[in-house]
Amino acid sequence: AQRGLIAEWGLSWLLPRLVGPSVALDLLMSSRRVEGEEAHALGLLNYLVPADELLGFCRTYIERLATTVSPASIAVMKRQVYEQMHRGLGQAEFESQELMVESFGRPDFAEGVQSFVQKRPPEFPRIGE
Repeated sequence: AQRGLIAEWGLSWLLPRLVGPSVALDLLMSSRRVEGEEAHALGLLNYLVPADELLGFCRTYIERLATTVSPASIAVMKRQVYEQMHRGLGQAEFESQELMVESFGRPDFAEGVQSFVQKRPPEFPRIGE
C-alpha cells in the first residue's frame, strides 16, 4: 500500500482467514512490520521460540509426530485443510464424514486403538508399505 500496490498473490483471501478481516485490513493498509511476539499473538505463528532453541524445538516436534501420529492420517488431514478451505461448510462436513468412515478401515486405525488399549506407543506403518 505504501508503494501503491494491492494485496497480491491471494493474500486478501488468506490473511482474513488467519487473523480476521479487521486485523487483515490493518496489516494490509498500514504495511507495517510485524515482529515475532505480535505475529504470535495474532495467530500468524503457532510457536514463538528463541533462535538458539529453534532447531531443537523443531526436531522434538517432528520426532513426536513421527513416533505418535499416523502418517496416513496426517496425509488425509493436510489434504482436507488445503482443499476444504475453498469449499463451504456443508460440503466440507460431508466430505469429512466420508473420509472418517474410510479411516475406520485403515491399518492405522486398528494400530491406534490397539496401542491405546495396550497402553503402548503406536507403531504405524509407513505410507506405501
